[in-house]
Amino acid sequence: MKPYIFSIFAAFIAAGFAQASVTATTTPVGYTTTTIYSNYGVGAPKTSVIGTSLVNPTEWAGTIASKSGDTLTLTSAALTSGAFNELSSSPEVFAYYIITPTGGYWAHIVSNTATSVTVQTGYGASFTVGESVVIRRHLTITDVFGNNSPGLLSDTVGDLTTADNIILIDEVNSANVTIFPTNVLGGTWSTDGFADAANYPIYPDMGIQVSRLGTGDLSLVHSGTVNTIGNQLTVHANTNLRPNAIPVSTTLTALNLYTGNVATGVASSDSGDITQADTVSVIVNGSSSNYFYSTVDLGSGPGWYDDGFAFAGTTPLPAGAGLIINRTNPTNSSPFVWVAPGATVAP
Repeated sequence: MKPYIFSIFAAFIAAGFAQASVTATTTPVGYTTTTIYSNYGVGAPKTSVIGTSLVNPTEWAGTIASKSGDTLTLTSAALTSGAFNELSSSPEVFAYYIITPTGGYWAHIVSNTATSVTVQTGYGASFTVGESVVIRRHLTITDVFGNNSPGLLSDTVGDLTTADNIILIDEVNSANVTIFPTNVLGGTWSTDGFADAANYPIYPDMGIQVSRLGTGDLSLVHSGTVNTIGNQLTVHANTNLRPNAIPVSTTLTALNLYTGNVATGVASSDSGDITQADTVSVIVNGSSSNYFYSTVDLGSGPGWYDDGFAFAGTTPLPAGAGLIINRTNPTNSSPFVWVAPGATVAP
């Protein structure tokens, strides 16, 4: 994805995040229940960060028969031509993606014929002839929020400043998109550009931020398919907001963010100095916990520690937590691909 510096983060961190609390069934099809927290007070919204861990059902599954550049011909496919086409070419907005069940490499689908799909320029190179692939529709605002099923504060005149806001960071187009509930377009959801947003996509690498201006905590129930594949997520220089695909409580150790190789994971500190490492932050109801990986023993052996030097390798992270990954170490701030694991489903 294109590098993008999240200018909105400074304001959010100053105000404080509220991290969603998520529970989930352990069956392949389940649900998550997420808390959207009340405001700080009149006129002082609080932002909840939601990491979606469920996905839409499979539209097609099979193997790649051949490829030419970014066009992948699929084995024995009988697709409806154009069914998976992008929603818009300028700005680029995608409706579907193709993903490998092993490794979780994925790419947006630009267009399709009856037998092939074309992905974004340059992304076809990482697919291999003969490997298995799955096509899924991206989650949308309606998939996650329904027709405002949690009861977000709505607006009746088209003024997003008087409503709860859903904020998506669109790295494809280097932009932020604000969506809010309103009936002025005859539906439920509008973008800040006053376009209908019911089918606006939520990509696998997007965290969802809900700025709650209204009073009272809300519960968001999202049903779907449990993501057992996981996703490959690019981590760029500076600040990244990423979800994880595990819908139950997990740990930083289990998320595989540290690999021992700065080209494939976060940079560690060889001295115990947090400023020499990448950091991962989880913010729960306005309180931030900041973590880094130390290769030297700070009391409990090498591993994850918080900024108070308490061992955090086994500290439970909230289910579905959005992660703020700061790729700001002085050694190597080049992008890397985080191979984020999926959920393990009991038989």
